[in-house]
Amino acid sequence: MVTVYFATNRNLIDDSGVISFGSNFSQTDLGDLRFGQVEVDDETLDSSSIQLLPDDAAQGSTALFRELRQNMRSQSRDSIILIHGFNVTFKDAIESAVQLQTRLAQLSNQQYTPNIFVFSWPSNGKLFEYKDDRHDAQTSGYAFARGLEKLTRFLRSTSEGEACQQRVNLIAHSMGTYVLRHALQETQKIGGTRTLPRLFDNIILTAADEDNDAFEHEHKLARLPELGKQVTVYFNTEDQALMISDVTKGNPDRLGQSGPSQPRQLPYKVVLVDVSDLVSTLKEHSYHVTNDHVVRDVIAVLQGQSPEAFSARRYIEHANKFKLGR
Repeated sequence: MVTVYFATNRNLIDDSGVISFGSNFSQTDLGDLRFGQVEVDDETLDSSSIQLLPDDAAQGSTALFRELRQNMRSQSRDSIILIHGFNVTFKDAIESAVQLQTRLAQLSNQQYTPNIFVFSWPSNGKLFEYKDDRHDAQTSGYAFARGLEKLTRFLRSTSEGEACQQRVNLIAHSMGTYVLRHALQETQKIGGTRTLPRLFDNIILTAADEDNDAFEHEHKLARLPELGKQVTVYFNTEDQALMISDVTKGNPDRLGQSGPSQPRQLPYKVVLVDVSDLVSTLKEHSYHVTNDHVVRDVIAVLQGQSPEAFSARRYIEHANKFKLGR
C-alpha cells in the first residue's frame, strides 16, 4: 500500500460519497485548490480510497503539510512534488506517482523511498487535445503558485525544533514544465519583484515540453533557479513525443529534446543531462520512470550528489552538458 498526497485544481465529482476529479477546472474559481491523500494498492487507484480534506486552510493544506513534516521527521524521508504532463487524468496522475515511488525504491535497494505529492492540473487525458491541455496548463499556473505560497508560509512558520532536516524536491514532467513556467510568473506577481523563495533542494525538468530558450527570458524560466539549490534538465534528442509537439503543433524547438539553445550561458545552478544514448522510442517519453539508468541518475540527484561525481556521466565541455551512459 502506497500513500500519495495531492493538491488539485480539477473539478470535484462526488458520486454518492465516492470522490473523484474530472478534466475541467474547479467550479469555485481558477485558483481553487483541494488537498488530500489516497492509499493505492498494487499501483491501481480505487476512488473509494481518496481522502479529501476540508476546504479550509487550517484543516486542509496546513494539516496535510503538518502530516508530511511529521512523516519526514519520524521516518527520515524526503518528499517530492510532482507536476504531471499532457494527456493525464487524475487517476493516471496518482498511479504514475506510485510507479515513480516504486521505481525509486526498487533501484535504490529500498534505500530511497520518498513521499510523493502530486499537483494534478486538469489535463484532459485525451491524446488529440494537445491545445486544450496547453491552455489548461498555462491557466493552472495560478493555482500552483497559490500552492507554493501556502508552502512558503508554512515553512516560514516552522520553528527550528519542528524542522525535519529532509529534502523537498520538485519534478516537472513534459507539459508540467509549462505549468511551472506560468506558476513562476504568478509567483512573481504575488511577491512583487523580490527574490523568489528557495523552497526546493532539487528541481528536475524531464522531457520538458517547453521552449528551448526558456532560461533566457524572465517571462519563461529564467528565474526558476531562485526556487531551488540546483536545477537538473534531462533531455533526449530522439524524443518523438516532443518532435510531434515541435513539428505538428507549431512550437519552437523543445527544451526536452534539443536542450537549451544557449547552454554555455546558463546559470551555474542549472545542470544539463543528455540521455539520448539510452532512450529513443516514443514510449520512453517517461524515461525518468521507465529507464533504469536514468532512474538511478535521478535518485543520485534527489539525494544531493554532486554533478561531477556521477560515474555514468561524461562531461561535454563545448556543450556544457553531461552525457549519460550505461
